[in-house]
Amino acid sequence: MAYLSQQISREMSENQKHTIAVVEFVDLRGNITDFGRFLAEELITRLYQTKKFKVIERQLLNKVITEQKLSLTGLIDQTSAQRLGQLLGVDAIASGTITDLDKNLRINARLINTGTGEIFAVASTEIFKDAAVMNLMGVGLLLPASDTNLKSSTSAPIKKVPQKVTLKDFTLELIACKIAGQTVTCNFTITNNSSEDKNFWLSRAAGWQGENSARMFDNLGNEYLASGAQLGSRVHNSSHIYLGIVIVPQVSTKAVLKFENVSLEATTIKLLRVAFEIGTIDLAGRAEFLFADFRDVPITR
Repeated sequence: MAYLSQQISREMSENQKHTIAVVEFVDLRGNITDFGRFLAEELITRLYQTKKFKVIERQLLNKVITEQKLSLTGLIDQTSAQRLGQLLGVDAIASGTITDLDKNLRINARLINTGTGEIFAVASTEIFKDAAVMNLMGVGLLLPASDTNLKSSTSAPIKKVPQKVTLKDFTLELIACKIAGQTVTCNFTITNNSSEDKNFWLSRAAGWQGENSARMFDNLGNEYLASGAQLGSRVHNSSHIYLGIVIVPQVSTKAVLKFENVSLEATTIKLLRVAFEIGTIDLAGRAEFLFADFRDVPITR
């Protein structure tokens, strides 16, 4: 994004343009995604921070586009560009397209002279498709077809999965799973929904009951057993399979599971299984055993 905004800033200065409006970027089918909106927001912020240009606020821009029924997609027609220039007093419009290249996204930006409706400069960059980018690319909003006659269709939405699981008296809410190096750390909260104090035991690592341990499967098909855990202020040590605390009613307790040696190519956790027991664990390890499963969890960086 820094490289893209630097290119645009340089071209604006060299062509003596002083006021710019940034239009949401679209994919090759003419769909706006949250990633296209994100691109526009980032460029607005970065161009404003240069202190070289007047940048039109996006909400005002969208209001004018709607009221005037302008055709402002990734390929802006000459009449719409000129009309927008007159209404907002801008001498340049930044628009562009997003092309999916498997592992990367190609961003092609165009700078349009509102006086002539012609392109006076271009800029481009590539962005790696990590989990955050893939989430932003998830759902498209169909735009009206422009004069380019590009065929449009709505993007298939990514399946939305619940991030909360309630079992017995407990609700587990997944916050995020992040990777640093090759260690994935999953943070979540545990809430006791009853009116009484409850024992909660997190099964965090492999041992003689490894089949009942917390585990994750990535989008490459790899399985990982949890190598570490935290429950409230307590952290596991290598001699214990279980990590237990008392959770008081209606209070959210923080919990963490860690997984080591995760593939750097993994982008999603297809299944995250949190294994836990409630009640009192006796010497034979008997208590009520439960699994909370979370699916299609993005791995953020």
